[in-house]
Amino acid sequence: MRLCLVRFLTLLVVGCCWSLGANAYIVNASEYQWLEDNPEIRVAVVADRLPLETIDQAGTPQGYAVEALNQLAFQTRLKLKYTAYPNITDAIMALQHGQVDMLSSASSHRRLSPFVHYTLTTWVQPLALFHPLEQARFANMKQLAGKNVATVAGSSAHEALLSKYPDVNIIVYASLVEALQSVVEQQSVALFAGSDEVAANLRAHPQWRLQQAFQLEHGVLHRFAIREDWQPLVDLMNRGILSFEADYSEQTYRRWQAYAANSGQTGQFSYWWLLGVSLLLSIVTSAFVLVRQHLKKANNKTLQLREQLDYWKNHDEVTSLPNRRHITRLLTNWLDDATPLSVLMFDFPRQNEVFENFGQRLGEVTKEAYAKRVQKSLRKHYPEAQLAYWYHHYFVVVVPNVNKDKEVIEIAKQIVQSCRGWLRLEQLQLLTRCHVGYCSYHPRREALHSDTLLANTFTALNHAVKTGVSVCRYRPDLSQAGLVKLTLESKLRRAIGNNELDLFFQPQYCLKTNKVIGAEVLLRWFTEDGAISPDEFVPVAEETGLVLQLDKWVFQNAMRFMARFSSQLPEGFKLSVNFSAATVSLGHAEKIAINYAKQWQVNPQRICIEITESAMMEQPTEAKASIQRMRDAGFGIAIDDFGTGYSSMAYLKHLPVTVLKIDRAFVSGLEDNLSDQHIVKAMVMIARSMKYQVLIEGIETQVQANLASVMGCEQAQGYFFARPQPEADFVKNYLPKTSTKENLRLVVN
Repeated sequence: MRLCLVRFLTLLVVGCCWSLGANAYIVNASEYQWLEDNPEIRVAVVADRLPLETIDQAGTPQGYAVEALNQLAFQTRLKLKYTAYPNITDAIMALQHGQVDMLSSASSHRRLSPFVHYTLTTWVQPLALFHPLEQARFANMKQLAGKNVATVAGSSAHEALLSKYPDVNIIVYASLVEALQSVVEQQSVALFAGSDEVAANLRAHPQWRLQQAFQLEHGVLHRFAIREDWQPLVDLMNRGILSFEADYSEQTYRRWQAYAANSGQTGQFSYWWLLGVSLLLSIVTSAFVLVRQHLKKANNKTLQLREQLDYWKNHDEVTSLPNRRHITRLLTNWLDDATPLSVLMFDFPRQNEVFENFGQRLGEVTKEAYAKRVQKSLRKHYPEAQLAYWYHHYFVVVVPNVNKDKEVIEIAKQIVQSCRGWLRLEQLQLLTRCHVGYCSYHPRREALHSDTLLANTFTALNHAVKTGVSVCRYRPDLSQAGLVKLTLESKLRRAIGNNELDLFFQPQYCLKTNKVIGAEVLLRWFTEDGAISPDEFVPVAEETGLVLQLDKWVFQNAMRFMARFSSQLPEGFKLSVNFSAATVSLGHAEKIAINYAKQWQVNPQRICIEITESAMMEQPTEAKASIQRMRDAGFGIAIDDFGTGYSSMAYLKHLPVTVLKIDRAFVSGLEDNLSDQHIVKAMVMIARSMKYQVLIEGIETQVQANLASVMGCEQAQGYFFARPQPEADFVKNYLPKTSTKENLRLVVN
C-alpha cells in the first residue's frame, strides 16, 4: 500500500514538472540584462483589502493579487520586497515618490496614470452601491444626485464617481472601514466601492446592517501598476499573465474570496495550509532522485546560455562587433591606466534610407557589410585599433598609444577611404560615404572620463556632418554652441510653464479711413538679463519641438485678451495670430484655434490666422485640408510674408485665403525703386483678381503709406502708424474706457 502511494506521488511530481515546463517561457538577452540590473522589485501592498491583498498577523502579504504576483515572480525569477501601507492613497504616494517600484493591485487613476504602465488585466471585481437595510433601495446612480456618497480615496470607485457621476456629492475616506462607518452613522446615504471588498468587511462586522442596492456594468480592473521607465518588467509580466492556465485567475480569486468569507476561522485555514505544505515536502523528497539528473542537465544548459548571453551582452547582434557597453568599459580601463589614445567616430548616413526602402533584412545585411569593410581596412593598416558599434548608424574606433593629430588624421582618412565607394548586395548597389569626428587624450595635459571623451567625439562628428567636411577634430568651442542651445531650451520650457512670456500688439490701419481695424499679436520674452529676440528662441523651439507649446500659449492668451476686452473693441476689429509651419502642417493649428476660441467664447470671425507660405509647402494636401476646416469654422486666413517664400499660384488659388500680407522687404525701396513698385502692384492685382484683401507690412514713412494706398493696398501696419506695444499700453491708447470683463467664464467641453 505504501509503495503504491509513493509511486502515485512520484508520478504526480513528474507531471507537475512537465506542466511547469509547458507554461514557462524564455527570457531574451535584453530582459536578462534588465533583470541583472534590477535584482529586487519593491512592491506596495495595502494592509486590508481582501480578497485582493492584506497583511496577516505574521506580517506576511496575502491575497489574490499577492499570490498572482508571486506566481509571476517564480516564472520570471524576480525577487520581490513587499512594503505594507494602510490605504491605497499612501501606496500611490509611495510609488510617485519612488519609494516603491510597483503596486500589487491598481486600476486606472488620474494621479497614477502619468507615472506608471499597467499590465494586462487579471480579474474584474464589480463596482456596487451599498446602503442601510432600513433605507429604500436605490435603483440607479441618477437617484443619488446631490446626495452624500462615501468612497475610498484613490480607489477605482472614487475615479468612477469623479469622471462619470459629477452630480453626486463625494465624501472621501482614507480606508474602507471609515467609509462604511460613515454610512452606518448616517453621515453618508450610501457607499460606492468594490463589491467583494465590502462583502469581506461586512462579514467581519455583522452589526453593520448594510445591503447591496445594485452593481454597475463596469468594474474594478485588477492590474499591476509599474513605474513608467520599467517597460521590460511590464513586458515580462504580461507574458507571464498570458501563460496562466485558462481558469487560474478565477480559481485563485474564488479561493481567496472564500477565505475572506471565513476569515474568522484562521486556525482551520492554517491547518490545511500546513497539511498541504507537509504533503508537498513528502512529494519533493520522494521525487528528488528522479529529478536530480534532470536538474544537472538543466544546469549545464543554463551555463551555456549564460556564456552566450554574456557574449551578446557585449556585442552587436547584427555586425558581431563589440557594442557600446563593451567599448565603454575598455575605454575606461585605458583611461584609468593613463594610456594615451584617440577616439574616432564615423557614421553610415544612408542606413535609414536602406531600411525605409528595402526593409529590415537588407538594411541589416548592408550595415554588416559596411562594418566589415571598415574592419578589414583597419586590421590591415592599424591592427591595434578597436572597432565597435555605437548605436543607430554610428561606429567608434579606439586607437591606444596614438594621440598626435597627424597620425590620427591618417587613420581618419583611411576610414573615410574604406567607407567611400560602391556597396553591392543582392539587388542593391549603394554609393556610400561617411564623416569622421575625433578627439585625443593626452594624460599629461588633462584628465577625462570616458563619457566626456565619447561626447566630445560625437560633437566633432556632428560638426563634420553639418559643415560637410570629411574629418573634424574636437575643439572646446564646438560644445559651447550646443550648451548655449540646451540652456536656452531649458529656460524657454520654464518660461512657457511659468507664464514668463509677454504678448505685444501692433495696430493695423485702414488706409482709406486711417482708423484701427485690427492688430497683430507678437511674442516677446524678457528675462532678468534682458530681452531675448524671437529670432533667437523661435528657431530653438522649432528644433526641439517646443514650438507647439509656444503656439498654444500665444493663442490661448490672445483669446483671453479678446474675451476680456470684447465690449471695448471697435466694430470689425480683427486680431491676427501667427502659427508656425510645423503646427499647421501637422494639423495641430485647427485644433488649437477651434478649441480655444470655443472655450473663451470668442467669435472666430474676429480672428485672423496668419500662415507662412512654407507651412503650405511642407505637407500641401494636409495643410490645405486643415486651413479649409479653420476657414469653415469662421476664422480669417492670411498668407504672411507673401512674396518672400515659395509663392506658388497653383497652391494659392485653391486655398481659402482672405488676406495677403505683402512683406516689408518690398517696402524699404518703395519710394525710389521702380522694381519694388511694379512687384507690389502685381501682388495687389493678383489679390484683387482672387478677391483677397491686401495688407502691407513695414510702412515707416508718410510717402510709403501714400504709395501703398495709391497702388491699391487696403490695410497697412508699421512703425509709421505704431510700434508693437504691451497689452496695457495698447488698451490705454486704442480702446475706449469702458468696463472690462474681469470675471471671465471659461467654457470647458
